[in-house]
Amino acid sequence: MKIYLMRHGETEFNRCHLFYGKTDISLNDQGIEQAKLLAKKFERMNNNLIVYTSTLRRTIETARIVFPDKKILSLRNLDEKDFGIWEGMSADQINSAFPLEWEQWLTSPFEYTPKNAEKFSDFQRRVLTIFEILLNQKKDFAIVGHLGVLRTILMEYFPEFDFWEINVDQGNYSLIEVENGTFTFIKWNIGV
Repeated sequence: MKIYLMRHGETEFNRCHLFYGKTDISLNDQGIEQAKLLAKKFERMNNNLIVYTSTLRRTIETARIVFPDKKILSLRNLDEKDFGIWEGMSADQINSAFPLEWEQWLTSPFEYTPKNAEKFSDFQRRVLTIFEILLNQKKDFAIVGHLGVLRTILMEYFPEFDFWEINVDQGNYSLIEVENGTFTFIKWNIGV
């Protein structure tokens, strides 16, 4: 079984280096171009793929460009982590408005939860639960997702990876093969 993990194309919030998870914004022009380039890679690939996205526009828009002839299945469990009151803010803005909380998050990012945000443990549980369900279907699939979601999946199955060092570039994909319960990481950042 082959699993394609793709990060959605760029948005203006990415370009401005803002924290956002639940904020539902569209791709910018660069993100559309990234998705178009990725679509060229998939023209010659597996036509039997099942394609999953989050319920947020940036993943759905990317998937529709990359897989124009496929049904897209959007799953809330694949949504990015909600950053609560930090949504739409830069690191400098957060540090200025919430210096103590920012320091706590920098020290313990998996334990500290900003106000109104989703706990990392809850986020991790929902992502890994849906991923297990998708695996049990035993069919090739693609997830057009968010960086936090892709990092969570990769860290779970490849513990040698450090969460913060996992870099899935926007508009690119990584490939995993699963055979007899064994996960093999094939390639990083294939694409643009």
